[in-house]
Amino acid sequence: MTPLNHSLHIAVPTAFDHAERLDTKRTIAHILQLQKQGIKSVLVCGSTGEQHSLTLTEKKQLLHDLAQETSWAADFEVLFGLAGIVFHETLALAEAISKNPRIDGVVLGFPPYLCLTQKEAVLYAQGLIHTCEKPVILYNNPRRTGFDLSAESILTLIADPRVIGLKEAGRKERVPQLKTKTAADFRFYAGGEADLAEKVALGFNGLSSMAGNLCRKEIQVIWQGLLKGDATISTSNEWQNMEQAAAGDPTNTISYLPWLKQQITIDGQPFGFCRQPLGLETIDRFGTGSIPPHLAHERQENQTNED
Repeated sequence: MTPLNHSLHIAVPTAFDHAERLDTKRTIAHILQLQKQGIKSVLVCGSTGEQHSLTLTEKKQLLHDLAQETSWAADFEVLFGLAGIVFHETLALAEAISKNPRIDGVVLGFPPYLCLTQKEAVLYAQGLIHTCEKPVILYNNPRRTGFDLSAESILTLIADPRVIGLKEAGRKERVPQLKTKTAADFRFYAGGEADLAEKVALGFNGLSSMAGNLCRKEIQVIWQGLLKGDATISTSNEWQNMEQAAAGDPTNTISYLPWLKQQITIDGQPFGFCRQPLGLETIDRFGTGSIPPHLAHERQENQTNED
């Protein structure tokens, strides 16, 4: 039986202040808002792509502050994104996760742009699985990473009982075949709401949702309806609201993540910003050559020291 109780989790964005400094307080405040509205599980530092802009120190700070928060419900689950371009740093993050009692599992992604071979990908994943000592959901996302984890590699990795799921954002058509070779309770997560009804029909039994950041009640109704085989759910008002939340900016002028953050408020205040170039609307956002003020100051100090 999978050690994770909830098949639906919300992939939450990461808050940054106007100077692009990590804001763990607002990130956690948003998660607590989701908890109050019935959400039982979230994915932090993953799926939105922002994890690759965070330093190892920032990721550890986020882990620390999640563990320090005392308002968690007893059945609330926190998953943490585990991926990186520098392997030894990603191993260090995995070790930090292994020591954090607040983290219930990880979504193990692969580094972007590098286009790993299948052997490299398997060894990378095995190293992290052995180090993090948490339930693992593999994340295959060829559009973001530039390579597609093969069925053979997937089966090699899921032979480890700590691997309890696969978030498949690649070829959804191969899930029925993979299901014949996995345990009955193995989870196949849909990455986002696109083609969701079709994916459930193919055998997907988990959902990693972005739209749920906005339509919290609706996504729960929709997910339960799909799992129960409710054929009317795709014509419901909840479904329409979900599709609007998943579509993003109706004017197509900004990308999804900046738009999403604009829709989220915490106690009536904005959620936070993105790190550039996400959300960049002018060539000189900060008035300092588009460099955040605290970094511009550091650069000026470094230049002075060099002189």
